[in-house]
Amino acid sequence: MEAFIQKHEYYAKAFVSCSLRTEDEPFVDFVCSILKAYNIKPFGTVGKFSASPENPVTLMNKNIKDADIVVICATPRYIQSDIQTGNTTKGLSEMIHVETGMAIAHGKPVVAFVKEGTNVGSALANITQYIELTGTKEDYIEKKDLIYSLLNNAYKYSIEERKKAQKEKQDKESNENWAAFGKFALLTIGVTGFIKFLQSDN
Repeated sequence: MEAFIQKHEYYAKAFVSCSLRTEDEPFVDFVCSILKAYNIKPFGTVGKFSASPENPVTLMNKNIKDADIVVICATPRYIQSDIQTGNTTKGLSEMIHVETGMAIAHGKPVVAFVKEGTNVGSALANITQYIELTGTKEDYIEKKDLIYSLLNNAYKYSIEERKKAQKEKQDKESNENWAAFGKFALLTIGVTGFIKFLQSDN
């Protein structure tokens, strides 16, 4: 990965799952700048990096399928209250959960950067490791190695999944070709046998 970084080229695409609210923009832009620093191109966010007349959910699904990794910018959306304790926390938008589900359905690795003070809940924590950020340069420098490790491992996983998918596709095509050849061979044998049968009657 370091070799790619030195070339200053985008070598991977990350679908960015995030809020489009004005107050969340600085944190989302901060995460996108981290991705670019590692030569990962942020893309696909409907309303931020992507627009289309088609249904937004359809476009989301298409863009996630085309991504190498999915990066979640987790910012607070709802005030949540625990029924038993009465404690309140700031939870994620439901759309983040939807896009995370799409990522899992497509076998994409999920990386999450959480704005300090955001409760990610139990679902996201069981899917991937995440890094909490304050949005400051000092905090980034302190966590730089951890961020590198997370992104690098996500990229490696993405490459392995892509290779696996290619092999499965090649195997399927090979099996289909052999099946077609087998049918053709049987048909040829049958026709040849029938011709010989006709010739023997004469």
